[in-house]
Amino acid sequence: MVRTVIRASKTEFVKVSAWSAVATFFKMISSFISIKVVSNIIGPAGIALVGQFMNSITMISTLGTGGIGQGVTKYIAEYYDKPDQQRLVIRNAASISFLCTILVSLLVIVFAHPLGNYIFKTNNYNSIIVLFGISTGLYSLNTLIINIVNGYKAFLKYVIINIATSLAGLTISVILVIYLGLYGALLNCVISQSVILLVTISFVFREPWFKEIFKRIRIDKKIVNNLGGFTLMVLTSSLLAPYSQITVRKYITEHLSLNQAGLWEAMNRISNMYLMVITTSISTFYLPRLSEIKSTVLLKNEILKTAKIVLPILAFTCLGIFLFRDLIIRVLFSKDFYGMRNLFAAQMVGDFFKISSWLIAYLFWAKALVKQFLITEILFNLLFIFFASSGVRYFGLEGSAYGYALNYIIYFAVMVLIFARLMKKN
Repeated sequence: MVRTVIRASKTEFVKVSAWSAVATFFKMISSFISIKVVSNIIGPAGIALVGQFMNSITMISTLGTGGIGQGVTKYIAEYYDKPDQQRLVIRNAASISFLCTILVSLLVIVFAHPLGNYIFKTNNYNSIIVLFGISTGLYSLNTLIINIVNGYKAFLKYVIINIATSLAGLTISVILVIYLGLYGALLNCVISQSVILLVTISFVFREPWFKEIFKRIRIDKKIVNNLGGFTLMVLTSSLLAPYSQITVRKYITEHLSLNQAGLWEAMNRISNMYLMVITTSISTFYLPRLSEIKSTVLLKNEILKTAKIVLPILAFTCLGIFLFRDLIIRVLFSKDFYGMRNLFAAQMVGDFFKISSWLIAYLFWAKALVKQFLITEILFNLLFIFFASSGVRYFGLEGSAYGYALNYIIYFAVMVLIFARLMKKN
């Protein structure tokens, strides 16, 4: 019986991964074109500023959603046989997002001046900060809808939405950067949210659950408490991860140069681009699947089975990217970015252990293991800042990649120990 379930799950994962690969292909092509256009027009220094703004957007937008995204996916998947409970989750989630969005939007608009100065070291882009504050609600609504679709395991629709939003985002990005340069690249980070939401709604407005989002506020204490645990987890993750990147980027800018920070950001862009193939499959199938499983044996087998599929592909990809790094830099960027070639080796090692760790860390989300998640997330984001900054101090820009790799090797070792302990307890 167990083998039959595992075999069926494996088949489903491969099928979902295939669909996800299609969506990711479009995302990668979109990212490729966008990076090529943006890097050639605004250069490494511009890439660094865009990276700062994108990290800031991630932090602020997560506060606007109330940090409940993963919780929505988990509980809708978990209540697959209880439609009334699913509707309650949606209505409570929508209420939380609405209230948080109003508060965050007002704060961003009121404090646009100090925010602009902190992010860009200038107030030339305050108008973009204000526009971002106004559009925060659009991001929150889009995030909520995507998490609901994922929770219902509507994989094909999820993939189609991703493809459509990638193409829409690419079109806007290229037009704005070509005509407005750096200002257009920053403006794109804000405007694309509006267009992406319209695309998403066009695919889901006929779904039976869609109207639940807009019904009057109805608070259910149990559901709010359940989502509350995820709020703490999501806020910790979504605030600390971008914050650590902002801190390291600022350190590189101050101790090396803004151009060097741009090379570091470009390396991160490459990692994000190819890791989308894996992270999209994981977020689309893996989290809802782990949330459904009640048996410890099945849970362990699911994680190990997924690792056997993912890790060999990841290792082969990392090796290929390292071997063809000069070609990748030439095709994706320009001659101004050749200084990043020495970052590839350590970055690929870090990427491999990062995804290996996440395969276990998703267990924290699926089973709402808040304490374990918070401790490891806080500890290893702080360690990343320490290792990367120390690496830059002693080895220059290359040291940032050494710190990244070291951090995720240790993180993986800790995840394995936690996983073994959890399985032994149960």
